[in-house]
Amino acid sequence: MAEPLAQPVLRRALSFGGASAISTGLAFAAINFLGLAQLLTYVSGPMSWLAIASGGLVMLAVRSVFAELNGMHPTAAGIRLWLARAMPDKAALTITLTYMVAIVLVIAADAYIIGEALAYAFGNGRLIAIGYVALLLVLATWLNLRGIKLAGAAERIVTTIVVLATVAIGIAAIAHPGHHAALGAGSSSSPIQALILGIFVYTGFEWVTTNAEEVTEPRIIPRAMLVAVLVLAGSQAVFAVAMGATLDGAALGTAYPQLLVAQQALGRAGMLVMLAVTALTAVNTFNGGFVTLSRFMYAVAREGKLPRPLTRLNEQAVPVLPVWILGGASLVLAAVVAATGSFAVIVSLCAALEMGVYSAAGYCVWKLRRREPGTHRPYRLRGGVPVAAVLTAVFALMGLLASVSVGPQFTVAPLVLLLACAGLVTVYVWTYVPRLERREAEELAARRAARSAARAAARTASAMRAEMPEAEQEPRQ
Repeated sequence: MAEPLAQPVLRRALSFGGASAISTGLAFAAINFLGLAQLLTYVSGPMSWLAIASGGLVMLAVRSVFAELNGMHPTAAGIRLWLARAMPDKAALTITLTYMVAIVLVIAADAYIIGEALAYAFGNGRLIAIGYVALLLVLATWLNLRGIKLAGAAERIVTTIVVLATVAIGIAAIAHPGHHAALGAGSSSSPIQALILGIFVYTGFEWVTTNAEEVTEPRIIPRAMLVAVLVLAGSQAVFAVAMGATLDGAALGTAYPQLLVAQQALGRAGMLVMLAVTALTAVNTFNGGFVTLSRFMYAVAREGKLPRPLTRLNEQAVPVLPVWILGGASLVLAAVVAATGSFAVIVSLCAALEMGVYSAAGYCVWKLRRREPGTHRPYRLRGGVPVAAVLTAVFALMGLLASVSVGPQFTVAPLVLLLACAGLVTVYVWTYVPRLERREAEELAARRAARSAARAAARTASAMRAEMPEAEQEPRQ
């Protein structure tokens, strides 16, 4: 009997350069420019780099947390598996799926921002801008469906262009500050909120851990995250100072402050260059987000917690259905953000969710150091359990603060939206996942029964042949 075809698996084709670009590109999103604008409501422009640098130091500790967890259990499921080993399964699944929703919201907010930037630059209406966004989403979808090697190469090229152009425009803006620079900036002094936003510009860099089954060497993931933190620290610090030196309070409140910085420093030509950079950041976010999030959905579906069709791979070993779902959902949510004008709330929501996930990751290190002391750890968080406990508590507090503020204003809108997302995910986990698990168990039992029946039939046929007279077994001459 012919052997059954092996199920396709993810391919190890992602290089160090590609992984570094994905880690950097996921964090270097257009929404970062809005985060920098909000940061300048808490600290003055010349001092904004301190918040970015402080955030970078904290993120080096976060990088060590994810490096340890990824080294212990390198898998596309990432935080899902680590949480499942550290806490009850339903709680772990609720946290990870809520986190997945947050990443989709970041992609959608980025799509809205690029649409607003295009509308400002060319005087188009929002419908035409959404059309531009749709084209970028189609491009990112196509790149992903062509395989991880092409997606990684594209991410490397685009990320390099984005970082270099942003730094160049930032330096030009610092050299030619505006006449009304930073009026209203730093008007609401809050070092903690400034630190949260300083951390926010790095968020997403850790999602490269979901490519653990596709990198050519396991050590690539921790190194890629280190490169991302260093690149982001330099580029974001330069542009934060540039934004503080060129924009006043009103300009900081727009959905496209980066265009105004470039326009102030280099005129319309500079603004168009920055528009191109913004479009490329969108491609970065879409492409990198699809690469990582589709693998996460694939891994969770592989264990039976999401519908089984999400595990199907094409000839390039790409999870096809997750990529298409992400593209469509991002476009729809971008239109919703555009209709409601809620981009500032999304910034706070994403900051709160990221703080919460970093807290959960610290808890995983703390718990697994006690629960799995014998597991091999190629990378270890310095300071061990005490440092992990401190990170857990500090990030939990930061997440709470981020969820009740939008810029300098106190509001529970981000918290309400967060609870709504968590509520929907909880309903899914407690109602639909048990059905998937029962169906999976029934299909597994049916497959086992079929194999047992086939083996029993083979044994019966063999026994019957053994009992037949020798003359009847041999063919007649």
